[in-house]
Amino acid sequence: MRSKRLTTSLCLLPAFLLAACGGGGGSSSNSAPPAPTQNLQSVASPAQPWSISSTTLTGTDSSGNSWTATYSSAPSGSGTFNGQVANTSTVSLTVSENGAVVSTEDSTAYYLVSPYSPLGLSGTTNGVAWTAIVTSFTAFPSTLTVGSSGPVLAANYEDSMGNVIGGLTETYTVTADSPTALFLNIDAAGTINGTQVTETLTYAIASDGSAPTLAQAQITVNGTTLTFQ
Repeated sequence: MRSKRLTTSLCLLPAFLLAACGGGGGSSSNSAPPAPTQNLQSVASPAQPWSISSTTLTGTDSSGNSWTATYSSAPSGSGTFNGQVANTSTVSLTVSENGAVVSTEDSTAYYLVSPYSPLGLSGTTNGVAWTAIVTSFTAFPSTLTVGSSGPVLAANYEDSMGNVIGGLTETYTVTADSPTALFLNIDAAGTINGTQVTETLTYAIASDGSAPTLAQAQITVNGTTLTFQ
């Protein structure tokens, strides 16, 4: 099931050329319509890994319940993954309904730098431990352009005995946001222990080269897909 994207649209009122004339002598004035403001169409791809400060997004479901999702990701030194020394980042996601925590995910991401290359993640979801080993990775293009899309990575989930218990794929799309930023949407889909995993994180990438910010998240909780923004 493909997740919806967060999009914005710019409404432009029609511009009209007005002319006036009077008896006994004529005068006319012409004014050019204002140039429409264009949404940003491309931007340099920000270097990875990204540091996303703790961000809380909100949403509601069809029953009127209030939901929050708090996400953060920050470099955290170095570690060893599958026998390989790597850089690490700590990633955290907490989902609450009406103020009560209903889902937590805490993980450590392992990756190489120069160039950036993810190796995998290890963590827990609601207290259940898992490991995800990256089997393929495609770097973002140097320039992100509205309308572009492609693969990001594929990974296998393994249990503590090394048995494969699921898989995950990530893809990306780029959509318009505003004259100063665009949206990079990263879709993750797969299964773990027979349970469907679906998540879309939408990042705002600004033209000024500042760090990406999390603008929207679509997360499946207990079989229901919720939108946070």
